[in-house]
Amino acid sequence: MALIKMNLQGGYITVPEGERVLEITKAECKPSGKPTAMHVTFKDEISGGFIQNKYDFAVPGAVTAMSIMINYALGLEDGDQFDTVKDTPRLVGKKLVCEVTHAEGNKPNKDGKIPVFANIGKVIGAYEETGEVITT
Repeated sequence: MALIKMNLQGGYITVPEGERVLEITKAECKPSGKPTAMHVTFKDEISGGFIQNKYDFAVPGAVTAMSIMINYALGLEDGDQFDTVKDTPRLVGKKLVCEVTHAEGNKPNKDGKIPVFANIGKVIGAYEETGEVITT
């Protein structure tokens, strides 16, 4: 039997819009046997909020967005191969500069407010601890 601590307050933090430094805290290709998508969790360095992205391998635009993210995170170039088993764990801990945008949800919460969701509009570059942004 497992005990779960109830959390009715949520504690959800929306990542603010604009140019943000996001750290990859989790990266998984699912399902593990023959992956069809990569799931990546990003944490905003300042607010502590999270953004979860799913890159579906069957959608060309998602593969392009994922490739740009991997290029900045790992330095892989156009035509290089990304190994979903060996390379995915290497993404964790990488920091990227991203343009964060907001989108409103369709249904109101229990309190009647429309939820706002943060999304990564684009990855601008890799973030170095010196504060430098690497865009090439």
